[in-house]
Amino acid sequence: MAKYLVLLESPSKVEKIKHYLEKNFQEDSFEVLASGGHINRIADSGPWGLGIDLQTMTPTFKIETTKKKNVSEIVKAGKSADKIILASDPDREGEAIAWHLANLFAKDNKEIKRITFNEITESAVVKAFGEMREIDIDLVNAQLSRQMLDKIIGYMVSNSLQKSTGLLSAGRVQTPALKILVDRDKIIKAFVETIYKKIFVMDSKQNVKLFLYKDDNNLVVNDPKNYYISEEQSKVIINNLGEDYKCTKYKAKEFEVRSFKPYSTASLLQDGFSKLRMSAAQITVAAQKLYEAGLVTYIRTDSNRYSSDFVLEAKNFINKNFKGDLFKEAVPVRTQANAQEAHESIRPTDLNQRPENISSQIEDKNMIRLYNLIWWNTVKSLMKGPSGFYHNWTFWNNGYEFKQSWKEVLDLGYNKLDKFETDEDVELDENDDEISNDDEIKPPFEFKENYVFSINKNAIVTEEAKTSPPRMFNQASLVRELKDLGIGRPSTYTPTLSKLKEREYAIPHRGKPFEVTEKGYQAEEFLYNKYEDFFNVNYTAKMEENLDEIAEGKFDYKDWIKTIYEDLNASVKAQIQEAKTSDIKCPRCHEGNLVFIKSKFGRGRGCSNFTTTKCGYREYEQRDGSWLEYVAKPKETK
Repeated sequence: MAKYLVLLESPSKVEKIKHYLEKNFQEDSFEVLASGGHINRIADSGPWGLGIDLQTMTPTFKIETTKKKNVSEIVKAGKSADKIILASDPDREGEAIAWHLANLFAKDNKEIKRITFNEITESAVVKAFGEMREIDIDLVNAQLSRQMLDKIIGYMVSNSLQKSTGLLSAGRVQTPALKILVDRDKIIKAFVETIYKKIFVMDSKQNVKLFLYKDDNNLVVNDPKNYYISEEQSKVIINNLGEDYKCTKYKAKEFEVRSFKPYSTASLLQDGFSKLRMSAAQITVAAQKLYEAGLVTYIRTDSNRYSSDFVLEAKNFINKNFKGDLFKEAVPVRTQANAQEAHESIRPTDLNQRPENISSQIEDKNMIRLYNLIWWNTVKSLMKGPSGFYHNWTFWNNGYEFKQSWKEVLDLGYNKLDKFETDEDVELDENDDEISNDDEIKPPFEFKENYVFSINKNAIVTEEAKTSPPRMFNQASLVRELKDLGIGRPSTYTPTLSKLKEREYAIPHRGKPFEVTEKGYQAEEFLYNKYEDFFNVNYTAKMEENLDEIAEGKFDYKDWIKTIYEDLNASVKAQIQEAKTSDIKCPRCHEGNLVFIKSKFGRGRGCSNFTTTKCGYREYEQRDGSWLEYVAKPKETK
């Protein structure tokens, strides 16, 4: 009989996993404890408070104050254990946590093994116990490198930013995300709209909606490369048109709409925001709880694929529970070169746990709504979509070219399903616009070319329109943009959005686009004027690629990180020296100048002569952007 100590991250998993182990390995005994996540952090010591030996690029770790009790219990339990099993989450962060936990027993000569599982189910846990391995030090090094990079860039540049502007933080992913928002906001604010006319031939009863595509000079109209139709031009065009429209081109093309695709972390955040109007933080918390409850697979993943075993299970489930031969393999999704695909896509662990049943297991409304979304997305991603033919006609009228298309749906696919209360039943395209499932009647056109369609000139109508700037990013579209640019990873998206809000750089409104603040503009301007080389998009994406290569054991991280530190150290020192000067005179002593000071009260300024003449003038920025002198309250006399 062996005595095992099994170490997890989350306390909420302890009882369930202990039950699985005791049930399946009855000859052994198990003690299951949770670390509560990371037990260590890099110490705030040494130059810049980095906690890193700058010669060897080795971090010094310090046990988190809030985790000392957990660590004490783990060490005590380990003394009597025959074997220690590290079962932290199945990603780089989890591997680093396992490494730190193993180091607690470095002097005890204990047998220590690592296991991982992608879902908290009995079969997955038992299978993992049969596949014990050593800690993957390459994954650990990748995570430690990320921590050191984030601290070097965050601490050093934030120090410079604070001393120069009074603003509080910069970050390896946070700052490029801010620039994406500021650049888009500038485009929107500088945009000048153009009012123009669209010309149609309309007959709603027959579903005729021809639109003018080219003029009599063969130029595409209402195109920024050519021109927009004015009021006067529309009158001339209408006057030139007759009643006969000759079909010059007809083409039919098969289509199938498959908008539901396996969820990665990024796409779950996008749909949770767009369909449920939940914030990234709400989605992340609810998804983590669903994972810990054993209802969904691991939630931090770049993967857009299901395992072959699950696909087979899903096929049997769909064929048994839904009529109409609906099963179809999921749409292959283009994978980024640097995607982390160690896990499956996010899916239910058991499709038999139907949405209408889980509301009796959990009370959290966000968890219920998110589970419903994940369940239905998974099922529909493995079903045929609406399919048929796109019909496209091109007509000619006195030199002008008109077009119309019609979608002929021959098979409704998943749209033939009965409406379920648990199904949000919202289908979005790649621009987050809702896909219409309205069934239009066939226009009165023939499926051929070289014939004439006639309609009274009274059917010609104009519609006023105006050009629009690109949309401002919301939480969903910003995550998509970061992913497309190769910036950040599944574990960084939500913290990045939270930090932008916390620092008051960009405010996310519920279900609406970001609002970039004046502080956001000031931070972006300073950081990209002074440290553009460290925050440009390509450089940040290349960092992610290097971290991926470290995880594969193909890249020496120490020299790379040392070079980044040395380059940044020279830039930051020069900038901080420059920040010590100011043109604003101290309003109290009139000798020193006001310089930004670090403060827990927010953005503050103080007299530069404080260290010499002890002038203690201080002022703090108010909500309306004004500055108010700090006056200490008089001490109460007893």
